[in-house]
Amino acid sequence: MKTIKTRSTFLYKILPIFSIIVLLSSINYQVSVLAQKYDNSDENEEDLLKMKLRMNLNNLELKNNDIIKIVAYVNGEPLIKYLNLEPSMNQATGNFLTRTYEFNKTNEIASVGKDEYFVCGYVLNSEESIQSNNYSKIKPYDCDEAETVEGVDQTTARLFSTMKKYQKSVDLNTLNTKGNVSTKGNEDSDEVKITVITPIYDQKDVEFLTVIAMVKGEYQIKTVNIEDELKKKGGISDENYSDEDYIIKVPFVFKRSTEIGTIEVGDMFFGCASSGELGPPQNTECEKKFIKNFDKANNMVTRHEEDLAPGGIYEKFS
Repeated sequence: MKTIKTRSTFLYKILPIFSIIVLLSSINYQVSVLAQKYDNSDENEEDLLKMKLRMNLNNLELKNNDIIKIVAYVNGEPLIKYLNLEPSMNQATGNFLTRTYEFNKTNEIASVGKDEYFVCGYVLNSEESIQSNNYSKIKPYDCDEAETVEGVDQTTARLFSTMKKYQKSVDLNTLNTKGNVSTKGNEDSDEVKITVITPIYDQKDVEFLTVIAMVKGEYQIKTVNIEDELKKKGGISDENYSDEDYIIKVPFVFKRSTEIGTIEVGDMFFGCASSGELGPPQNTECEKKFIKNFDKANNMVTRHEEDLAPGGIYEKFS
């Protein structure tokens, strides 16, 4: 019994000391992690591209409970943010609201140079549309497709400066509603198909191609192994492949039901392709179009569109 009592007393004396050591180590670790997380040194800043997003809310009829869904794609990286307007309006100047978002200038996909990107803003929970187009199924939105400036750490994007893209969507949707044959889709379909086409016959060193499709605030990303893609076409060596084989088609299928609403004829969609070997001049190239079909794929060409357009040398591949 004496021995047991002596051990208990010894443990009773050293346990508080041990606990203090563990606690101090934990505090030091947490401080170190926080210091790394919030380190604003010049070295870390140089690794980031800052997007300054300026939104003109004067062109929107908004309510305090409305939310703007921000969707962006820069340098192979997607971003989604939700902007709650009620607390945000206190920070607006002249009904202009600015937000800054950060992207890695270099990642495993590519490095930012003079590259294309897109950013879109969609109004959620809006009970009324603008410009007396209350009959339209298209919710108010705007998108900006622009280029980064090589060597510059910041880019500026603008939303809702004009509503021309939204108006084009409304017009197409109206034509479809009235039964215009050129835009009539299969309204019973619960899916929409998008095919992103990227010719790389001028950049045959591309190993992996990252492709995004985005419609009505929803996006999908696929990475294509070019060597595997070429093998599917029956070749066994580089000499067997023609330029036509280097027209890469990536299919996407989206559910028509989204948190913004049902995807309709007239909705704008984007397609981008990114790769470190895609340039020069650009490692990321983007294009935009409008949904017109539900019974077949809506095609999007990210680069060399003129070659696949009617009259182009590769028209049959579009």
